[in-house]
Amino acid sequence: MVEKKRKNGGFTLVELIVAVALFAIVIGPLFRAFSSSIQANSRARGVLKATQMAQSVLDNIERYNVQELRDDMPYADVAGNILPLGCGTVTFARTTHDTDEVKLLFTGVHYQDMNLNVVADITKGGTVNTNTGNKYFMYAVNVWVYMNKGAGASLSGDCLVHLTGSVQNKD
Repeated sequence: MVEKKRKNGGFTLVELIVAVALFAIVIGPLFRAFSSSIQANSRARGVLKATQMAQSVLDNIERYNVQELRDDMPYADVAGNILPLGCGTVTFARTTHDTDEVKLLFTGVHYQDMNLNVVADITKGGTVNTNTGNKYFMYAVNVWVYMNKGAGASLSGDCLVHLTGSVQNKD
C-alpha cells in the first residue's frame, strides 16, 4: 500500500521571516510617530504648566507698585506673595537699576513637578492726562519661565514661556 504524504498547514521559515520583516516595516514608522507624539505631549504639558506659573506671577504683581516691590517689601514676602502657593524653597534676588525698574529672579522653583527659574521684569513708564492733569503710570511686566537644568545653568536658550502684561496706576 502506498502512503500519501499529508500536507502540513504551518508556515515555512522563509515565509515567517518575510512576515516579520513586513511587520517591522509597517510598525517601525508607527512606533516612531507614537514616541514623537509622546515627547510633543510632554513638552506641551511643560509649556502649559510654565504658562500657568507665568500668568500667576503676572496676576500677583498687579497687586503691587514698583516702589513696594523695590524697597518696602522684605525678600521673603516678595517670593511668598509673587509666586503661586506651594513652590517650595526658592532662592530670590532683586535688582533695581533705578526707581522705575525692578527685576525679580526666583531660582529653584518647584511647581507642579517641574523645576523652574522665573524672571519678572517690571518697568514703570508715565503719562499725564492733559484734561485732568492726573499722572498715570503704566507698569510693563515681562515674565520669563525657564527650565532649571541644575546648578550653573544658563537662563538663555531654554525659555519655556515669555508673557507680557501691564498694570496702570494713578500717582
